[in-house]
Amino acid sequence: MGRIMGITLLVLAAAFGGLYAYTLWFVNQTEERYPPLGAFVEVEGTRLHYVDKGEGVPVVLVHGASGNMRDYANSILDDLARTHRVIAFDRPGHGWSERSDIDDIHDPAVQARLINAAVRKLGVGRHVLVGHSWGGAVAMAYALDYPDDLIGLVPMSGATHPWPGGVAWYHDLVHTPVIGGFFLRTLMVPVGQQLKGAGVVGNFAPDEAPEGFADAIGLDLLFRPTTFAANSQDVRNLKAALARQSERYGDVDVPTIIIHGGGDRSVSFKLHSVPLHEAIAGSELIRLRGTGHMPHYAAPEHVLDAIGRLARGEAPRSGITVVEKGASLQVAAAD
Repeated sequence: MGRIMGITLLVLAAAFGGLYAYTLWFVNQTEERYPPLGAFVEVEGTRLHYVDKGEGVPVVLVHGASGNMRDYANSILDDLARTHRVIAFDRPGHGWSERSDIDDIHDPAVQARLINAAVRKLGVGRHVLVGHSWGGAVAMAYALDYPDDLIGLVPMSGATHPWPGGVAWYHDLVHTPVIGGFFLRTLMVPVGQQLKGAGVVGNFAPDEAPEGFADAIGLDLLFRPTTFAANSQDVRNLKAALARQSERYGDVDVPTIIIHGGGDRSVSFKLHSVPLHEAIAGSELIRLRGTGHMPHYAAPEHVLDAIGRLARGEAPRSGITVVEKGASLQVAAAD
């Protein structure tokens, strides 16, 4: 029995040693496939990766959870850069931005502080801020703390309020002492490869995901152990952060256009964007009927129009505008 146990342990050690080596190889290959797209700026001892493209009224883009700036580079960034100066950031710990040991770096307000410091260091000036999904939480914290730096605000499919329930099992697992580190360095990559296809489909649903989306945005960067741990820390702590900051949304005094897909299965339109619209006086809420979590892919013309209107200094159209799936800008009707 003892001999069998010994052999079993040796086999397991060899298997997990192989998985550890595979993870190291995977990280190296992934970083070679998806190198930095832009430059770096250091604020508070933290290196943030950013792309700065185009000329005109500045627009700053903040991505969501499980992603990086390539999400915008693959969608609306180039279109925006034809008429605006566009600055897209990797949030701290994502893409190629550093996850420093700043206290509460998982808090949207802290990430907003770092991005604002970077924007000022780059000499951007007053700008329109766009935040998608988890980045919507950053955008709201930014508007609360740095309103004088903003021309306008576009929370897009934004996570802005606490929600019932918890988070996916793996976000808790990776922060379990000992087990979490073991999982990240041996099993995360193969598990992630199995789950990422369904994750992409679910994130776009009910819209169809673009072919090759995962490769286009460098989704495999997420499965690097340090990146996945940072992402999970962000997600696990978001609900508590939103419970605090959502109480202040009535203080937002920035022209705001909220964009959200009515069919979003990742971030609820009713739980997040409806109460946000009700809290911000004079805000405009665009409901994209039948559209999912990714309006910048499914309905980019409406996203670009909202950004452009704010950049030109136009006031939001107070109230809710409902846009039928596939409708042009001209047929959007007030609800």
